[in-house]
Amino acid sequence: MKKLNVSELKPGMRFTKPVYLDKENLFITSNTPITDSDLERLKRFGITEVLTHGDILVIDVDPERLETQLEDFIISTIVDEDLLPLKGIYDNLNRIKVQFSNLYKNTFALVQDVYRKVADDKVFDFGPVREQGEALTDFVRTHNNLSYLILGMNNPGYYLYNQITTSSFYALIIGKLLDFSRPKMVDLAISCLVADVGMTKVPATISEKTDQLTDEEYKSILKHTIIGYQVLTQKIKIKNSLAVVALQHHERFDGKGYPQKIAATAIEENARIYAIADNFSALITNRPHRQRVLPHEAIKSMISMDVGKFDLKIVRTFLNQVSLYPVGSCVELSDKRVGIVLAANADKPLRPSIRIIKDEYGTFVRNLVLVDLVKENHLFIVKALDLQEATANS
Repeated sequence: MKKLNVSELKPGMRFTKPVYLDKENLFITSNTPITDSDLERLKRFGITEVLTHGDILVIDVDPERLETQLEDFIISTIVDEDLLPLKGIYDNLNRIKVQFSNLYKNTFALVQDVYRKVADDKVFDFGPVREQGEALTDFVRTHNNLSYLILGMNNPGYYLYNQITTSSFYALIIGKLLDFSRPKMVDLAISCLVADVGMTKVPATISEKTDQLTDEEYKSILKHTIIGYQVLTQKIKIKNSLAVVALQHHERFDGKGYPQKIAATAIEENARIYAIADNFSALITNRPHRQRVLPHEAIKSMISMDVGKFDLKIVRTFLNQVSLYPVGSCVELSDKRVGIVLAANADKPLRPSIRIIKDEYGTFVRNLVLVDLVKENHLFIVKALDLQEATANS
């Protein structure tokens, strides 16, 4: 590896390969912009040289817009041998975080563009929707534990577009767990991306109302499923199998949903999948009429109070992947340390694997600390925490 003088590093600089503090300790991953906090950290610890096999990429990021990441605090990534599989999960997620962020933002931008054009009755090319569906599918099929990145995403912009983007990721995760073929997953992705186009025809005075809706306003909201289906089949002219999710994603498994009050497997499988993904995403997203709930509370709601709404087989599949304390959510352990759920343990959903971010004194850790609660049976999760609040002073 070649040596780089720290004095030559600039905010926004990226490298084609990871940069290391020494032969074992990672500094930043490939294609990750260097931030002011990175440089300050090197100065604070008296580090004058770093190592890399990579080359410098063009500096194309405004340093003032760079966000400090939790990974900016990591000085050492050495872990015990029995934790190497968990470290492999962490390393892969860290490696793909820039790619994920770009994919998320591109999906958000596409959803925003399509929904605004539908709202204005403008004609648009449906090809980019299929292309984005393919990109989402290939990414989800390639990578695991993506909820860690999804819950860590704090994208500005209209709540509905964020919710649809998040829901599409979660629906594809479920599709992958159900062993969907690639073509079937692409169809699922497309269906999810356009599932709520009917909401564009609901007046903003109703959809963004913070007070309780009147009966007439509530009926207006209920119509969005039929309107969306009509827009997709009659104006955009996509096939029924892709549009049906827009029509059925508010049907309930117990037959008490809308608009047709159909039940069980009379509801198309993709609609049953999206209903679960959409509900989870909606609960953890701030809405005009209510604040988001913690991911743990959202999962509890879906397997208890809202149990009649969903296909329980699919809910169990989803739960096995994201955990009762969902991957990517923040928790406090019984020894007062705070961490982020890194991976689920399917057989013991109350005992996932954790990446520690704060020690028992509330100080951000400087080393990669991983805990497998199945092995560390003297520890347990005390409570769920809000990730943004827990990392606010990072």
